[in-house]
Amino acid sequence: MKLRTIADRKIFPIGLGAMALDEYNPKPSDSDAISLLKHAAQQGIDLIDTADVYGLGRNEELIGKSLTAEQKSSIIIATKAGCTRPLGYQWDTDGRPEHIREAIKMSFHRLGINQICLYQLHVPDHRVSFKETIKAFKELQEQRLVKYIGLCNVSLQELQEAQKIIDVESVQNHYNLAFKKDENELLPYLTKNHIAFIPYFPLGSGRLLTNPQLRKIGQRYGLTASQLALSWILYKWPTAIPIPGTKNILHLEENMKAADIELQEKIANEIDSLY
Repeated sequence: MKLRTIADRKIFPIGLGAMALDEYNPKPSDSDAISLLKHAAQQGIDLIDTADVYGLGRNEELIGKSLTAEQKSSIIIATKAGCTRPLGYQWDTDGRPEHIREAIKMSFHRLGINQICLYQLHVPDHRVSFKETIKAFKELQEQRLVKYIGLCNVSLQELQEAQKIIDVESVQNHYNLAFKKDENELLPYLTKNHIAFIPYFPLGSGRLLTNPQLRKIGQRYGLTASQLALSWILYKWPTAIPIPGTKNILHLEENMKAADIELQEKIANEIDSLY
């Protein structure tokens, strides 16, 4: 198993997407969610991804309650700002600097920390100057409220525009075996420039797990569909750190085992050709 890198941190190759604990029904109880988060930390998960709007703040609160002070300093807690939830369930964007400055205060309170290790712009708000949004993140970093800055849901052009203002340590975009939009431009750029890539929905929100061909390949090698899908990402992109979400401890452990799989080129190409 080869560790992956975010900024100057070497971490386990697979993280945990905490969104699943709040945005998919049925939602687990607080105690079940906390048990899963505690187990993830104990098993060596180094990256937990969340956002201020997941569960309308509950997601960050769960993480804040689950981790010890020592774990909060050793695990990369990656949260986000730049989205809102009108009426409590819709999705909207808000990249105004004043919104970003207020959002981080609430994240501090819910997570029980005073510096965010990886603070990410959730999505560009095209009603607001992208440059001004990025400058707001830079100010937070200069005030030492944020250690590293990441971007989510961006194009290569937006990444390069942000790089004129800040050091971008990670990019988090939708990517999996069935969704390869960023393979032509963005992913080669991230690889060349040693920028961490955090693919979300790496299992296609679970849809990939039902693919009969993928499952058949897995059966040949004693692997599950999720392990194949995750190890394929790790094989293709050396800076990638997938963040599969789960509400189940057994699934968490199954996903983590993908970090130990070294795919042969022939198998990786066979998987690649499925979509």
